[in-house]
Amino acid sequence: MRFFNRKKTEVITPEIQAHNEALQNENDDLLDQIEALKLDVSELKSENQHLTERLSRSKYQQKLTKTGGGLAVLFISYMLLSLLGEPSRYMIWLLLIEAVFIFMMLRGDEK
Repeated sequence: MRFFNRKKTEVITPEIQAHNEALQNENDDLLDQIEALKLDVSELKSENQHLTERLSRSKYQQKLTKTGGGLAVLFISYMLLSLLGEPSRYMIWLLLIEAVFIFMMLRGDEK
């Protein structure tokens, strides 16, 4: 069986060995940089998730969302009353009562 008794025919010169070592060092440096970037990305992802959670729990955002919803309800009510042909003198009072009701609901949620 000559398959296992093969002799190494390629001779490694010092020039090739130095080139191989330089490439290996460069490869190691690049791998270290990749690992550092992976750590940075994971830290930034966790910080982004933390800030997103804080923003979603923020009372300011909740209040803004509820106020926007209240204004949307007022606008829809105005459009509906206009379509039904409600006289403008009654429409103002109805919308004012609705606005006060929405305002009181928003104030009640804060407490």
